[in-house]
Amino acid sequence: MNIRKATNDDISAIIDLLSLRIRWMDDKGLYQWNKTDYLNVYPYEYFLYRVEQDDLYVAVDQDAVVGVMALLRVDPRWLTPAKALYVHHLATHPNYRGLGITMLRFAEQEVLENGGDRLRLDCQTVNEALNQYYFRLGYRYVGQCIDGAYEGNLMEKILIPEERG
Repeated sequence: MNIRKATNDDISAIIDLLSLRIRWMDDKGLYQWNKTDYLNVYPYEYFLYRVEQDDLYVAVDQDAVVGVMALLRVDPRWLTPAKALYVHHLATHPNYRGLGITMLRFAEQEVLENGGDRLRLDCQTVNEALNQYYFRLGYRYVGQCIDGAYEGNLMEKILIPEERG
């Protein structure tokens, strides 16, 4: 398995993976993308744009896309600037337990290689299981955001200790 930049040829598989995860959320009774019209807000063309921006990544096992995430340099949901990358659209195939952690560690390394000091993300406020997942991985709550039907917790993980004055 490897993680690489996505290409236009990956977009259909990414949409299929996201659709699978949305059905999984419905089956588990979770409130996340399945309740926010996700694939209409982020259609096929959006992911083509992310490929053009060179910030969309996939995890591939043999020839199958089993994970996806975008690592953005700017995120309008965050009002405080930082030397950070912003994780969006993180999804993994349900049969690949632990892949989310692997992808987040990859993202942390990308932050450090690009001179940053933190990785930022957000997740649905009412999805307690996902919030706890990120807390266990070392992310801290730093605020909230509202984006249409989406209400999220802003979370970040500091990768390099902040200097004390």
